Amino acid sequence: MTEKVEFKKEDIINVIKHINELVVSLDRIDSAHQDTSKEEWNNIIVEYFLKSNSLKALSTCRTILSKPFSRELGADDMDELERAMEDVEYWSYNDYCKKHKI
Repeated sequence: MTEKVEFKKEDIINVIKHINELVVSLDRIDSAHQDTSKEEWNNIIVEYFLKSNSLKALSTCRTILSKPFSRELGADDMDELERAMEDVEYWSYNDYCKKHKI
């Protein structure tokens, strides 16, 4: 993996804006937790993610941050970032169903 990467200042500012919007919004939602029922709080979170631009913004951040990395496939048929992400645990509907006995 490359030891040092470079980004355009404008790209980093965009990433920080997206992350800041998400962090501040989630902090405010968390603060509302004390004044709402658990069901209402869950609804607030779902509504926020479905109606805000946060999920798309996170995808944009990932795209920006991925730019300087090599897309060349190695002997394992993975590029640099794929290899680095091998141990990431993603949400799984099957795992959710097993955990909640659905």
